[in-house]
Amino acid sequence: MIVLGQGMSSGNYGSLAKTIQQALAEVGVAVDEETQAVFDEVGKEAVKKLKQTSPVNPRGKHSGKYAKGWTYEKKGYRGRAVGVVRNKTDPQLTHLLEYGHPIIRDGKKVGEAEAKEHIRPVADWCAKEIENKLTKKLGGN
Repeated sequence: MIVLGQGMSSGNYGSLAKTIQQALAEVGVAVDEETQAVFDEVGKEAVKKLKQTSPVNPRGKHSGKYAKGWTYEKKGYRGRAVGVVRNKTDPQLTHLLEYGHPIIRDGKKVGEAEAKEHIRPVADWCAKEIENKLTKKLGGN
């Protein structure tokens, strides 16, 4: 409970300012916790979606390794916890598979690997889902 003006004598606004700062800090912590919970929930769902939609090489000993490599991690960034969805096993392949690339043999371009867009749709879904969930949790329209 916040009681504004408690212990204030006339002209003593330092106490009021301190009370307001404490209330805002408490609200900020609650918002940060709610935001982090939403990021965690959406991040974990994004990993599931990426594992389902990622391209799989049907041959070879690494069959499915790329698709299985998606993970969600909490990392610290400038004193704040943030969530990161990344491919832990083959991060170098994400750009090549998403956008395609030239196939080069003996220094000559022999073809073009087809782009297999699988990250952008999930990233777009994440942005919409985070916005919807935060709006609901934080009391927006």
